[in-house]
Amino acid sequence: MRRETVKTRMIHARIDPKLKASVERVFSKIGISTTEAIRLFQDEVNRNGGIGGRPLEVVVNDDQTNPQVAVQLLTGVLLQHPAIVIDGGPATTCRATAALIANGPLQYCLTPSIHPATGSYQFSAMYSSDDILGVSMRYLRLRGLKRVAVLNGTDATGADADQILDALIKTPDFARAGVSYVAYEHFNLSDLSVVAQLTRIKAAGAQALIAFTTGTAIATVLHGVQEVGLDVPLVTSPGNMSYAQMESYKGFVPKELLFAGPPALVPEQLADRGVRGAVAHFTATFKAAGGGRPDLLAAVAWDPMSLLAALLQKRGPSATPVQLRDDLAGLRVFAGTLGRYNFVATPQRGIAQNWVIMERWDPDKDAWVAVSKPGGLL
Repeated sequence: MRRETVKTRMIHARIDPKLKASVERVFSKIGISTTEAIRLFQDEVNRNGGIGGRPLEVVVNDDQTNPQVAVQLLTGVLLQHPAIVIDGGPATTCRATAALIANGPLQYCLTPSIHPATGSYQFSAMYSSDDILGVSMRYLRLRGLKRVAVLNGTDATGADADQILDALIKTPDFARAGVSYVAYEHFNLSDLSVVAQLTRIKAAGAQALIAFTTGTAIATVLHGVQEVGLDVPLVTSPGNMSYAQMESYKGFVPKELLFAGPPALVPEQLADRGVRGAVAHFTATFKAAGGGRPDLLAAVAWDPMSLLAALLQKRGPSATPVQLRDDLAGLRVFAGTLGRYNFVATPQRGIAQNWVIMERWDPDKDAWVAVSKPGGLL
């Protein structure tokens, strides 16, 4: 007789099949980073007895990064009454499915660019885009880089970044320091070139550039930066902190490609013993499985799985969505790979900007190096 399993559903974004073959190979590796982390975590849980003696099984569905498809898939999944659903993002799919889980199940979205209502069943992985962009802007200000340019996509992530950046520039710290946006440009993620926008940015005398986008779109931006000869620090989304991505960009990475990222990728910054232990275990698990170096995308999936498994171990495999939501919302101390989680202090997310460090990709070291203290401080 088949033993009953504890199932967790994942609506996972696939790689766009229309991409060129060379790019597709790179970004398929990035997609694998997330699913590989979940598979390795599932295997580890099951090697150690599962959840209450029952194996953990993660069922992966493909929403094609399409909000309508995500809604259709989740509608079908909900007929099976799962307690937990993981949405691989992007922000558009998590926003589209939010109404479906208004009364449960618990939904964990693997994106920083949504802002779930406190007390809801929706939780967001990683640091908030408010914290990511706030730390990035603070770092630029403290370096004396006052003439900032922005080049964002016209998608939901770009719109979220636009709203945050508009609010930040009006705050007293930036107003007193004389920080301004000397050029503010947009592009469609399907555009093959952003040379026109970057030419205007260069002519405006920008001292730094923020391009808060991910995937093939950031490759388009980097090619454009090289083409117009824009030699300024470029801050982009930590969603690009992938070794596979950096390998593909090695021919056109700017001198300063910066990210507001986690201490897990710059372990010398880890003073918290519990977080240091979580990172060491995470890294060792990937190495033992032959998975190489885990990157940020793997960590973004690993931490929610760790949190949810801990709740299921405590409550048992028959835990209800209400119990899981309330337990997670009340969790004050949990050491993960991205920091120490406290969902009471930071509802629906658990970690805040005190864990965010500005990091630069160093091609010579083939690694990220810290260029700030936590919070973007120098």
